[in-house]
Amino acid sequence: MCPRRNHRPPPRPSGAGVIFHRKKVNSDPVMTRSLFRYFIRLYLNGIIFILFIAGYVIFFTVKVFRLMQRRKWMPVAAAVFIAVAAALVFTGRALLFPFGSDRRPVELVIAPKMPLRAIADTLKRQQVIRSSRALILWMRMKKTERTIQAGLVIVERGDGVIRAGAKLLQSRPIEISLMVPEGLTIEQTARHISRTIAIDTARFIALCYDSAFIAQCDVAAASLEGYLFPDTYRLHEEVTVTDIIRRMVAKHQSVWSTLSPRPDIAGKISPHQLVILASIVEREATLLSEQPHIAGVFHNRLRRGVPLGADPTVRYALKKFGGPLRVSELNSPSPYNTRRFTGLPPGPICSPGKGALAAAVQPLETKDLYFVAKWDGSGGHDFSETSAQHERKKREIRRRNELQLRRKTSGEN
Repeated sequence: MCPRRNHRPPPRPSGAGVIFHRKKVNSDPVMTRSLFRYFIRLYLNGIIFILFIAGYVIFFTVKVFRLMQRRKWMPVAAAVFIAVAAALVFTGRALLFPFGSDRRPVELVIAPKMPLRAIADTLKRQQVIRSSRALILWMRMKKTERTIQAGLVIVERGDGVIRAGAKLLQSRPIEISLMVPEGLTIEQTARHISRTIAIDTARFIALCYDSAFIAQCDVAAASLEGYLFPDTYRLHEEVTVTDIIRRMVAKHQSVWSTLSPRPDIAGKISPHQLVILASIVEREATLLSEQPHIAGVFHNRLRRGVPLGADPTVRYALKKFGGPLRVSELNSPSPYNTRRFTGLPPGPICSPGKGALAAAVQPLETKDLYFVAKWDGSGGHDFSETSAQHERKKREIRRRNELQLRRKTSGEN
């Protein structure tokens, strides 16, 4: 039997901190309405701020004119007026007047417990605001410094302090793309996910064997082996282990509901047994196109009471997923050893994809009872109806491989 190809895990996301990507982003209707309401409050706050500044301007102007009535205070009054005017101009410019015509969107990733100073400095470097100090003072004056949440914030270059400050309060959870390949066991799935998302792998595995949790997932099995559907998932950064498992099981149930077993299969094999069979097909078939044929071979063997003879079930029992199997291992007394025992093993040996599930419920109608890997680099198999044909093909494949090896060795010499 042919081992399955290794799957390369998806690349890890960028490390924690502030990351900028200058690119266009898709608009979110909910986000748009929320920002619209914020901008209404923003401009009301701006009007109040302008009135506040205007009050100070009038107050200091009156004071200055009173001081100017006394000649000896003329220099002091002029200096005070110039200083206050300069401060007001700087503050107004920093808070109210964005600069430049470049309004490209900028994606800001705020890490958990990230200091406001670091956020402000980054916004200044990206020309979103003029002054990092002005943003810090504005957020503290509004008492919103501690309400900034970790996540993704979308700002624009030249937003200015007031608009950027409002958008910092509109962070949304970061989505991570998680690709789970076909043919993984529960333990392999937990380790694979942990390379992309920081999860407690021990808790993940424990939940998949927890009978109470399995019942909550509406799965009639001793474990969730075979029911963690392989797919690409969009998950929030703060997603929990429970949420991930529920999503994967729900996806399996959704896909399963679209499949209809053949009439001659539906009444004889239970849905759980079909998932078991699909998991064996998943591990045996390297080519998606061969899955129905391999499933047809296994259905034929089940009907005739012939052992399935699937090496992947032995590997599952031994937790040995690579390297050759020894004779003693192939004679293992485990009920998962389909070389020794007839029928299906006690449970699935991996999580099958949609192709394997479909092949299990709608196998190819064939008389074949055997298949052997070609070992020619194609991943394909040769199928046979009789044991004699099967043995002959195995000898031919072995002879061809030995000949190729000799040619390769002689060529190197």
